[in-house]
Amino acid sequence: MIVEPPGASTLSERLWKLFHESWKYFLVSAVSLGLDLAVYWTLVNKAGLHYLTANVFSVLAGLMINYGLSVSLVFTERRLKSRRAEFIGFVLIGIAGLGVNEAFIALFVGVLGLGTLTGKIAAAGLSFLFNFITRRVLLFSATDV
Repeated sequence: MIVEPPGASTLSERLWKLFHESWKYFLVSAVSLGLDLAVYWTLVNKAGLHYLTANVFSVLAGLMINYGLSVSLVFTERRLKSRRAEFIGFVLIGIAGLGVNEAFIALFVGVLGLGTLTGKIAAAGLSFLFNFITRRVLLFSATDV
C-alpha cells in the first residue's frame, strides 16, 4: 500500500487529472494546429516560401494561440509564480519543439519525398508529445519556483 503525505492527492486522482489535462491539451493543440496549417499552407502555396521557412512562422503563430488556451483552459497548476517567466519558458519549449518539428519535416519532405503538407502534419504529430510532456513537467505542475 502506498502512503500519501498529508494533503496530497491520491495516485488515482493525479492520474485522472493528467488524463483530463491530456485530452484538453490535445483539443487546444488541434485548434493551434489548424492555425499553424493554415498559415503554413498560405506561406508555401501563395507566398512561395520554402517549406522550412514557412514552418517557422506557422509554428510561432500556433504557439501564441496555444499558450493563451493552455493557461486558460488546460493547466490549473503552475510551477512558476511569474507569468512572464512562464511565458518565456513556454516559448523556449516551443522553440525546442520547433527544432524537433523542423528535423522531422526535413526528413519527411526532403529525404522521404512526402508532400509538404503531409510532412508537416506527420511532424506535428510527433512533436505534440514532446511539447505536452515538457510543458507539463517544467511549467504546469504543483511545485512553486
